[in-house]
Parts: sequence; C-alpha cells; structure tokens
Amino acid sequence: MYKDWLQQKLTIEEAESKNLIFDSRLGAKGVPFGFGYAAWKALIGQMIEGDELWEFVSPADTWQEQGGRAGIVLVRNGEVVDAIVTLMN
Repeated sequence: MYKDWLQQKLTIEEAESKNLIFDSRLGAKGVPFGFGYAAWKALIGQMIEGDELWEFVSPADTWQEQGGRAGIVLVRNGEVVDAIVTLMN
C-alpha cells in the first residue's frame, strides 16, 4: 500500500455509513462492511488517539491490469498500520 493511494480521511461513522451492506443472510438490518464486519472491528480495535482512517484506491492502471484494490486504511503518525480491502478486481 502506497501513501499516494490515500483518497479521503474518514470518521468511523462515515466509513460505516459508506460501506453499509444489506444482505438477508446478515439479518434484516444493514451491516457495516457486510461479511467483512469482523475485519472492520479488528481494524478499528487497533486505533489509538491520533490515528486516522483513510479511504484508499490503487491507481487506474492496476484496475486495467486486474490488480486494482480499494478499501480503508488505519494511519498512525503518517504510516499505514493496517488495512481492509473492500473492492478488488
């Protein structure tokens, strides 16, 4: 993951709202990150004061070459600590 892939800083609430998945196998209500909810909880469980969440998207050429990735990263002191992938091709 490269820092230039970072797109937009998010709050936990914004990230959950943008990634709300509705699937009957998960119940009647939407679930943030759907079947990836446990990974999401593990990611935010690592957060300490001053950490940031960012959306990331790999460059256009990675999507054209079937290697594109997008998701959420945890950034601490300007360094990526961990990430979850929400979209890939």
